[in-house]
Amino acid sequence: MKKKYFSKSHLCYSLLSSLPLLLALPIAFGSTLNRTPIILDDDGSQDGMNAWAYILQNPKFEVKAMTISQGLARPQIFGNNVMRMLAGLGITGIPVAVGRETPLSGNNTFPDAFRADTDTFWAPFTNLPDQALETVDQRSAAQLLVDTINQSPEPVEILMTGSATNIADALTIDPSIAKKISRLEIMGGAVFVPGNLREHLDPILKQNLVSEFNIWIDPVAAQKVFSAGLPISLTPLDATNQIGFTRADQAAWKATGTPESILASQLLDYALTNISGNDPLIPNPAWDLVAAINLSEPSFCQPTPLRIEVNTDGKPEVNQGQTLAIPNQPPNTNVCLNPSLANLPFSSQELFSNKAKPHSVPEANSGLGLLAAAAWSGAITWLGGGTRP
Repeated sequence: MKKKYFSKSHLCYSLLSSLPLLLALPIAFGSTLNRTPIILDDDGSQDGMNAWAYILQNPKFEVKAMTISQGLARPQIFGNNVMRMLAGLGITGIPVAVGRETPLSGNNTFPDAFRADTDTFWAPFTNLPDQALETVDQRSAAQLLVDTINQSPEPVEILMTGSATNIADALTIDPSIAKKISRLEIMGGAVFVPGNLREHLDPILKQNLVSEFNIWIDPVAAQKVFSAGLPISLTPLDATNQIGFTRADQAAWKATGTPESILASQLLDYALTNISGNDPLIPNPAWDLVAAINLSEPSFCQPTPLRIEVNTDGKPEVNQGQTLAIPNQPPNTNVCLNPSLANLPFSSQELFSNKAKPHSVPEANSGLGLLAAAAWSGAITWLGGGTRP
């Protein structure tokens, strides 16, 4: 039997012909490479679910848990709705837990009229399956947070787009988790702009012109979180006031055709119809989605380090819940004040498309990285030397 030998030219051709496959491996398996573990915490808002849809389809993240805080929605009802939402998205294996029904202190609440649509998950704009595939976790939201953070082999990021109640409760159970959180992205507060309590339906409470709902709903919890030494990134109304999503975005998300993009388009449809009054000149800020983008995309907003504290002593109708920037004090928060969609390599209409999904090459010390590097290095060598670009 004749032995077959490869010449340099044969080997060079073999290596080069393998490069497309080798370089395609990171794309094919990108969803499992260098994904950041993240916990999603929201109070059952329409824009919060837009943020969740964005993170769920984002290959940068691996969602480890979801928690529902008190605030806009009624946690028990909304937890069941989330399970049906996940069934509609074809997602299983992510534990979902609900938190307490009341704030740590006080009795600040959203108007019942605001909460009614969360009970139905904004039907008929959305159409959830009748049955969930899984049930709500029996642990409290705070306990699920603690367990997930402690069981993670690497630090966890948290996207908090509702009240701070669950995070504050988790810190009470186990203060040491603060050292295992790599970033806490918060949508909330109004630092240098007016608040949004003026939208409250109570004629007394709407006199508060400085506070934002997410912080105002549980200011004691918010202050506890801001003073816990966490690596906090804040997306306040200062930032969300500058971003708006339109019918063109809604149509584009629907056309993208993924379960997450379709859900996001339905939720934006609801917001444009009911919050923006179907006025084409009034886009919807999708507040929590802006925070999710800020978490995912470093180029979106240059952070400003500030010392943020929350007014817990004022009257609810005056200034309780106000987020204050304290001058001449060490910063405890990176605040997004001037975001821009123009800073992103994709448009708002492409937010759920493949253009917004990075295809990262494996790190040099990973198996795929070494394989690709070896192939490239070998090809260069057999071509007659040269340096690796």
